[in-house]
Amino acid sequence: MTFNYWRKGGYSIGSEDYRWEVVRSKVNNSFVFMIFNLGFISIAQSLLLLLITTPTYIFVVAAYNQGPETFGLPDLAFSRAAFFFIIIEFFADNQQWKFQSAKKEYQTNARIPEPYKDQFSAEDLERGFVVSGLWSWSRHPNFVAEQAFWLTMYLWSCYRTETYFNWTGLGALGTVAIFQGSVRLTEAITAGKYPEYSDYQARVGRFIPRLSVKAKKTKASKKST
Repeated sequence: MTFNYWRKGGYSIGSEDYRWEVVRSKVNNSFVFMIFNLGFISIAQSLLLLLITTPTYIFVVAAYNQGPETFGLPDLAFSRAAFFFIIIEFFADNQQWKFQSAKKEYQTNARIPEPYKDQFSAEDLERGFVVSGLWSWSRHPNFVAEQAFWLTMYLWSCYRTETYFNWTGLGALGTVAIFQGSVRLTEAITAGKYPEYSDYQARVGRFIPRLSVKAKKTKASKKST
């Protein structure tokens, strides 16, 4: 997610998450938004970024006290699971990036960019949001993978400390809570921009796939069948 935010220009001086502009207009009070900016955007989110990494502190302490020879099969399973979620998030972000890049050029030139002709149709780009690939199974596959990664790290720290719960769970819990709120805001904005988004919401689960609903095939997969 950090890489994806970077390539969108999120770390440039003066850049801002597009959702905060919407929140600012809804609040319509510069003083109240300043308090929100200072308390939540600047301080709370920075503390959360610190907290979600605390399981790594547990790993360092455990390695120092227990030694590297204690790395067993459960550790292997946790590490592979974490890596799996990183891969899922990478592909989900990349699918979104390709769609948004193709849509931006299509809106400018009214033509599907050559590199994306086998991936998206004019109907896809005019719809305004991606519904293929991992996005045909979950409305936010990148967010699912992000949350799953940090939950895996927390559970791994519990295993290393031989406890069912430990204090590093505050970061994982806070991350899940933040995503619940941010996704609701994101979807409210998206539904207001794109009329077909409500149909997409009815067909595809927010995080967990709805197995009773058949996933939408991509254009490329249709050609291959």
